[in-house]
Amino acid sequence: MAAQAKILIVDDERDLVDAYVRLLERSGYRCVGAFDANQAIQMIDAESPDLVITDLSLPDNSGVEIVRRVRAKLPVTPIIVMSGHNTPGLHEAAQAAGAYISLLKPVSIAELRRVIGEALAR
Repeated sequence: MAAQAKILIVDDERDLVDAYVRLLERSGYRCVGAFDANQAIQMIDAESPDLVITDLSLPDNSGVEIVRRVRAKLPVTPIIVMSGHNTPGLHEAAQAAGAYISLLKPVSIAELRRVIGEALAR
């Protein structure tokens, strides 16, 4: 059942989004990608994803704001946040806003699959 989950992947690195979409779809997930916070917020409203993966550092908004938007619209949807920067307080703020887990990039596809499976099983 979890393999049919719809995942929204948000990152301003288009190559990363494309790679995660491709690799996760091979694992049986349905994936959609967004490249900035505004697009992600529209997709949250339109797609109602079962899980959201978002970068914390986006050019037009904070990933923490995406976490807040998902929590408001989809209160039980798990959210995985990622960042290439270990900025003090940022990961904690995301988890305080309702993120399931915060990961430091780069994240291997094996680790991402494991975390997705755990998040969807909750």
